[in-house]
Amino acid sequence: MRKVILLLSLFLLVLNPVYSEIINGIACKVGSSIITIQDFETAYEQEKLRSLFTGTPVPEKKSVMNALIDNLLIKMESEKKGIVVTEEELDGIVDNMITQNNLTREEFVKELENENLSLEVLKENYRNDVLRMRLISQIISQRVNIVTDEEVKIFYDVPENKKLFTTPGIVELSRIFIPVPGDVSYKEAKEIKSHATAIYEQASQGADFRELIRTYSDTPESADKGGFQGSFTKEQLLTILSPEGAALIFSLDMGDVASPMMSMGGYYIYKIENKQGEKVLSYEEAYGSITSYLQKENGEKIFREWLVEKKQVVSIQYMIEME
Repeated sequence: MRKVILLLSLFLLVLNPVYSEIINGIACKVGSSIITIQDFETAYEQEKLRSLFTGTPVPEKKSVMNALIDNLLIKMESEKKGIVVTEEELDGIVDNMITQNNLTREEFVKELENENLSLEVLKENYRNDVLRMRLISQIISQRVNIVTDEEVKIFYDVPENKKLFTTPGIVELSRIFIPVPGDVSYKEAKEIKSHATAIYEQASQGADFRELIRTYSDTPESADKGGFQGSFTKEQLLTILSPEGAALIFSLDMGDVASPMMSMGGYYIYKIENKQGEKVLSYEEAYGSITSYLQKENGEKIFREWLVEKKQVVSIQYMIEME
């Protein structure tokens, strides 16, 4: 029922912007389209939460509004050019995220709720990102020689750029999972922590890690493959572990076992099955990735210029204070 009501509300918004103004108020007029006060306040609250989680300053209201204006201009231009993002594509992106994080759909939705996000808002954010990429691609496809071989060579020879064509270090991990129920008492929590610590001590003293998985891990499907979780770069580990946890994993050597880490739903004990260091690619090896990087950089520059031009020809009126 809620979805039907939402669709009806959007239908009324498109057909009758005056009605929308009465209900929500208008924050900004962009040509014949509008950004409602509700849209703006929702986006601003999301950015405030993001800044809280990441420890970065709260953005200015005008920068949040400008991002909404950019998204609206992108949508308007995409509609004009027939660029679309289907629900099936968005569902695929979400499903991929769920798989990468080893979560069920219900667990994923719960994690979003913990961050004051809904699946619908997340998908809309992805829609905006994909529309932006496709619009940039179409705009720059009309340009010739967007990146030259000379630019690639100059870029490769700059020492500060080496990190961009250095393959990252990788660790292969197995794990034991000890769950912690949500309604656990303080006494029970201490007992579970002691239990996880005891398992870690066995593992660090040379006990068979696969046997420990079969005996103690609460993920039976993990035992079938020896608890193996796959290969991770440090950046990938940061999606499932804290910065301190990821740093600890990469400080260990092959065969080492990390002390128990509290994360989503319980304690995780990781073993380093394999570890590979960074490698700087040769010019020939790096050519393709540098070309792609410069194409993206030049494409973003061209796209920003396009946005500036659009804003010069489209009437933009701020209807609320941006201070």
